[in-house]
Amino acid sequence: MKNKAPQVYVEPIKLWNRSYILVLIMSTFNYAASQMVNPFISKYALSLGATMTVASTVAGLMSIVALFLRPVSGMCGDKFNRKKIITITSIITAVCMVFYATVDSVPALIVVRVVHGIVFSFSGVAMMAFNTSFMPKAKMGEGMGWMALSNIISSALGPNIGTWIVDEYGYPVCFVASAVICLITTLIILMIPYVSPPKDENSSKKFSINSFISLRILPYAGLMGLFSVGNGLVTAFLILLGDERGIENVALFYTAYSISMVAVRPFIGKLLDRKGLAIILYPSYVVASISMLLLGFANSLWMVILAGILKAIGQGSGSPSIQAASIKALGREKAGVVSSTCYIGQDLGNAIAPTLGGIMYSFVGFEGLFSGYAILLLVVGCLGYYLKSKYDRAKYGADIG
Repeated sequence: MKNKAPQVYVEPIKLWNRSYILVLIMSTFNYAASQMVNPFISKYALSLGATMTVASTVAGLMSIVALFLRPVSGMCGDKFNRKKIITITSIITAVCMVFYATVDSVPALIVVRVVHGIVFSFSGVAMMAFNTSFMPKAKMGEGMGWMALSNIISSALGPNIGTWIVDEYGYPVCFVASAVICLITTLIILMIPYVSPPKDENSSKKFSINSFISLRILPYAGLMGLFSVGNGLVTAFLILLGDERGIENVALFYTAYSISMVAVRPFIGKLLDRKGLAIILYPSYVVASISMLLLGFANSLWMVILAGILKAIGQGSGSPSIQAASIKALGREKAGVVSSTCYIGQDLGNAIAPTLGGIMYSFVGFEGLFSGYAILLLVVGCLGYYLKSKYDRAKYGADIG
């Protein structure tokens, strides 16, 4: 009996192919499963007897573990079969959800959270790298824009669904429901035919620092991290700012932000594919900086809402464009390492912002805090991109855009 000829990766011709549509659905379900449970993990820890400090630590533990494992998960996403990684991690995530529902002590919850963090690190990077296989290179920006949009929808629906289930039926039912969604994700993955893109022959022969972190992309990860600092500041201080200034319903910032993101993401992806990164990134830093200035001086709800809209236009254009342009420049075969490197910048930005922001606030208040960040974002962002793109053109003949 003759052996079957090995399957060869074929570049997609159209973006909206069957596999890409299934990938969109899979990504939405996968992210929604996490968003259903993450918002109330700290409250769940309190119900098991944790102190407030321990509960907040448990909530952030998954992201901390994932941050340290990003380089390894990126390397694995490029060296091994991405579909198998996602399938295995989806099943393990479902098991973690079941264990969440059955733990009866804080130490047991911590153990499950650490395992979930490990799986989350490998799943997120492999998922992003896997998804790029079904996008034409010429439409990578648009394709990743729609992927990001699916995450926004999950972020909007997941917490509300999870909160409703917890209120009506309790924590265990919510965890089990999330586990079921993870298994549905696994079934969808198995329906997607997959052939790995051709690997870089040089990178497969030996390990180097670039097997774990893309040194060329690392400065761009820092530029993404600048945007993420804004996320951390808003998450930590928006409600407090509203209380201090007597602005009610400041949470409408998130509503305005989400709606604007839905509107801007597909359009920006097409613009990236046609015009390149520079035409997007410079305006993105300008608009995002204006949004933070508005928030710093906000004394009414309309200013908060406008800040949310501008932040979505600025950051919602800049961050995914950097990631999409990076993958286009280095190729699908390195999508795992590129994604993990970009995630490092985002994770660091989210992690350091609340702590440094709290220190700054004690000296300059909210006005100085957000205004100072706006200036930093504008100057470092624009200057950093200009210098890095100039360096890339000198060394590589072109920047990533």
